[in-house]
Amino acid sequence: MYQAGAYPSDFRRVNSNVGDIRGNSGSGKTSLAKKLQEYYGRRTLVISQDVVCRDMLKEKVGPDNLSISLTATIARYGYERDLLVIVEGFYETDIYRQMLEELRDLFYPKVLSYYYDLTFEEAVRRHQTRSKKVDFSPADMKRWWKECDFLGWEVATFTDQDSLKDAFQEISKKINLF
Repeated sequence: MYQAGAYPSDFRRVNSNVGDIRGNSGSGKTSLAKKLQEYYGRRTLVISQDVVCRDMLKEKVGPDNLSISLTATIARYGYERDLLVIVEGFYETDIYRQMLEELRDLFYPKVLSYYYDLTFEEAVRRHQTRSKKVDFSPADMKRWWKECDFLGWEVATFTDQDSLKDAFQEISKKINLF
């Protein structure tokens, strides 16, 4: 049974915090979220837009899609249990801004927001190195592409020059300050 304040000895955080990792398809968001979860281990909840929207709900991205409220509900679950919550996905601002603002306000001040601001060419190059490169094409990526889709409260942005290791070090350094 969960009890507030009863943390295992390897628990590195005090109270819940949230990080969101956003950017276009193929940028490295999922790889980064998985690496963070692997590093922080237990009590780390990764909420992947692809899993919630596509796999769990078979939902299309659009205003009022069911994944918006389910993502928020899962994040609140993590908040209530003092978990490190990582919300990872494209999360276009014109559709998901309100939900992301609500999560920011709920977890405040322990909020970290990051955005992959890659060139289209770099996103395609990274996508071609993935096992799921057959799931969608560069033409699909071009159709979905959103340039500079910032929320306005990002702690940092990652660019073409930032490796997975660079992004991981940036975020873990900030998480460890909490």
